[in-house]
Amino acid sequence: MTQIEASAQEGQNSRLLPDAASGSLTAWQRQQRGLTLSLMAVPTLAMIAVFVMPLLVLLWMSFGGGGKAGFSLQGYIDLLQPVYLKLLFFTLQLALLTTVLCALLAYPIAYLMVNVSSRFSAWMGMVLFMTLWLSFLARTFAWIIILQRRGLVNNFLISVGIIDSPLELVYNKLGAYIGMVHILLPFMVLTLIPAMKAIDPAYVRAGLSLGASPPRVFRDIYLPLSLPGLVAGSMLVFTLAFGFFITPAILGGGRAPTIVMAIRDQIQQLGDMQLAAATSMVLLVFCIGLLFIYDRVAGVDRIYDKGGR
Repeated sequence: MTQIEASAQEGQNSRLLPDAASGSLTAWQRQQRGLTLSLMAVPTLAMIAVFVMPLLVLLWMSFGGGGKAGFSLQGYIDLLQPVYLKLLFFTLQLALLTTVLCALLAYPIAYLMVNVSSRFSAWMGMVLFMTLWLSFLARTFAWIIILQRRGLVNNFLISVGIIDSPLELVYNKLGAYIGMVHILLPFMVLTLIPAMKAIDPAYVRAGLSLGASPPRVFRDIYLPLSLPGLVAGSMLVFTLAFGFFITPAILGGGRAPTIVMAIRDQIQQLGDMQLAAATSMVLLVFCIGLLFIYDRVAGVDRIYDKGGR
């Protein structure tokens, strides 16, 4: 048996479901196939019930399903009003800027955690996970204490003489940005670390030994190899920021309205379920488009690979 034939045979044996088209199945393969199908039935049904069915119901409602008027595109037509386009533009701006800031802050943190001693890296990881264990709501209210007019930041700046009067750091767009970056930063760091750990240090050593400067080695070798993790983290942070509600609602103080807050108003104040469903579907389309772009840049399968190798 040649090496190619051995590899093909090994790949066939590693499949969860034996290929019935290749010939008659042995008793062991039939038993394996039945067991695999049985084990896949429950998670498949759970995914259909939890993920697929709600989306289909939402899509049905966005076209007037369940309403008295019947099928219509009125929900999507209403979204073309300037107020909703403005909210959608600001939400995209908020999510995009938050993602860029998280990437700029997370990259050196992840690089430090990968290259320092394992003990110090473990402590940094512990601090990082502790921030995730705390409630989003509690962390958001903590920022009010820090950023308010008589908060820690303003009191410090006034005490050292940098400013004479308190700065407006909260209940505006600036407060929303600060809170969003703080809450979503750990997700970017945790996505970058596996990608950086997968980089073989021999590549960096080879570049340096051949006379390349450290900035050039970083630009031509390290950064491209860590790009899948950076793109995956950016996609994760952008998706979370795009649908975030608590932090912009509290720290924005009504001055940082997003399209998600509009969905709340469409349900609670207007009682327009079709418009709310249409708005939700538009957000979903944006996220699917982002996933498509990521697939073109780095490949979706690399999310499940070992650090994007």
